[in-house]
Amino acid sequence: MKDKSPQGHYDKDIIPLLKKINSHKEYVTTSSCSGRIVVLNSQKKGNSKWLFKSHSKVRLNDIYNTLPEDKDVWFMQEPLILHIKCSSLESASKLVNKLKASGLKVTGITSLKTNLVEVRGSKRIETILNKSLNNKEYLKLLIEKANEKLMQTKEEIKKLEQLF
Repeated sequence: MKDKSPQGHYDKDIIPLLKKINSHKEYVTTSSCSGRIVVLNSQKKGNSKWLFKSHSKVRLNDIYNTLPEDKDVWFMQEPLILHIKCSSLESASKLVNKLKASGLKVTGITSLKTNLVEVRGSKRIETILNKSLNNKEYLKLLIEKANEKLMQTKEEIKKLEQLF
C-alpha cells in the first residue's frame, strides 16, 4: 500500500485500521503514522535529518549509538497520526465527533475544501539529548517511558479498528 507520507508506504501496524476505514465509501486515508520513536539532528521541519527511526520498541543501544558527541539532538516519541479525506463536510463532521467521543481529542477538520480530517494521538515525548550531558540511566528511563507510550499508541489503533 502506498500513501503520501515521506516514506511512501503505510506502517504495518496500522494497515488493518486503514483497510477498515477505506472500506467505507465516504472515507479515503491519505497518510498515516502508527507512532514512532525518532532522533533528529534538528527540530525544524524540512531542515532536519533522521538519525534514527523506529515504529516499534527500541533498546538503549539503538538510541545511544546514534547520538553524536557534544551535539544536541531531538529525541521524540510521536503519536498516531491519520489523514482521512471524507466525501462531504457532513461525513467529516460525523467522523470527528465519533473520534473525539472515543478519546481522540486532537482531531479536527483541517481542510474544508477537501473535507480532510486529521487525527492525532496525544501520547508524546519531546526532549533534547546530548551524549556528553545525558547519562545512560537517564536515557534508559526515557526509552522505557517512550516505549510505554508507543505501546499505548498501538493499543489505541486496535481500539480505533472497532469504531469502523
